[in-house]
Amino acid sequence: MKKLFEEEFEKAYLKYHTHPVAPNSLDPRIWYFSPDGGDPVLQPAVKSQILKDIEIINSAEHGSGRKRVWEYFIVGSVLEEESSKKCAINILVLIDKTNLDDMVKERILQTIKQINGRLATGSLHPIYYLPTIRDLDQERYSAIYHPYSDKWVKKPRFLGEAKIDLKDIARDPAYKKNRKHPLKKGFKKLATI
Repeated sequence: MKKLFEEEFEKAYLKYHTHPVAPNSLDPRIWYFSPDGGDPVLQPAVKSQILKDIEIINSAEHGSGRKRVWEYFIVGSVLEEESSKKCAINILVLIDKTNLDDMVKERILQTIKQINGRLATGSLHPIYYLPTIRDLDQERYSAIYHPYSDKWVKKPRFLGEAKIDLKDIARDPAYKKNRKHPLKKGFKKLATI
């Protein structure tokens, strides 16, 4: 037999004070949805945590004022519609490869190893930084978000990026032009009426 407090706790608090992730949506602990509409943006606390971590990665090369991280993007499962409350926030970190020797690589990798796995502020999502020297391949990812500028490089389909796929239109016979008469014959028929 449950106590009165436990019953009220389950009824009131557990039902009304949780943040469920709605279907076809992003986690509200990570993303801010403006009441005016528009695209969701990263929560300010999570954004500042990512910016601080990027500064830590940039400071891995001692004695030089050079910034090794020249671009970074959020990719992966946190941007998908069926993401869980604990899925990882993967941040693709593009490293500047000019004058990149083995010692600098090792320092950068050790720094990233130290900060990987920290939970995002106010959530259960771990943040993982994935260093690369390759350019961003947009075809490889279903969605890409740029945290510094709060812009979507490639929006997920469920947020309304492309309601009509041009490839599907070309295959659908209802969208094909079905003219029995060329344009000149149509004008001749109109002239005779």
